[in-house]
Amino acid sequence: MIKLKHIFLFFTSIILTVFTSSVRAQKTSIENTASDSITAPADYYGLRLGVDISKPIRSFLDDNYKGLELVADFRLKKNYYVAAEIGNETWNSDLPNLENTTSGSYIKAGFNYNTYENWFGMNNLIYAGVRAGFSSFSQELESYTIYTTNPVFGDDTRSISQEFKGLNATWLELKIGLEVELFSNIYLGVNAQLKRTVTTTDPDGYSNLYIPGFGELTEGTPIGVGYGYTLSYLIPIFKN
Repeated sequence: MIKLKHIFLFFTSIILTVFTSSVRAQKTSIENTASDSITAPADYYGLRLGVDISKPIRSFLDDNYKGLELVADFRLKKNYYVAAEIGNETWNSDLPNLENTTSGSYIKAGFNYNTYENWFGMNNLIYAGVRAGFSSFSQELESYTIYTTNPVFGDDTRSISQEFKGLNATWLELKIGLEVELFSNIYLGVNAQLKRTVTTTDPDGYSNLYIPGFGELTEGTPIGVGYGYTLSYLIPIFKN
């Protein structure tokens, strides 16, 4: 099976190649029309809606994962955007000593700042952003194994069905990303996320193994990482 990190590198290289080609094309266009009078194109402000395509791809490749995330942002000023993501995830922790299923929904909201000074006619973004995230989810412990060194008894695998409902978590997230306008108002993007949990509701006598929207939890640290690929469409509302 193709590893997810290979897919991440593949799509990232494609987006970077498209971005580089876009910059070169715009530079050539400017050089070819330097002697002519140039009218600046409209700088559109509006609502951009899309989907994180990495999650359907992962759902197809990984039998233990199912997820979907919708993304949106709205341009307030030249370089400032309010942004949000909403989604749902199901993850099966098929570990050597236990099997657990986590499922739930999440929402993240914050803003992005575009650090890229576009050339004439360009509408690309290289941005940094922050998010506050909230997730509501449940866990179902399906089976676990009791390890023993006594050869008479051997390992004891117990199949149960215990569900923990009403769990939630909040976190803060730093995000950096790149958005390239492929065609008129159609954007392809890649982003990386660094996250830290703020609050979590743990089940009695058990631990959270996964938080929808945040990702897999590592024992002893509140830090998490993530990535995404977005395909979105800008709905122009007004122009500057």
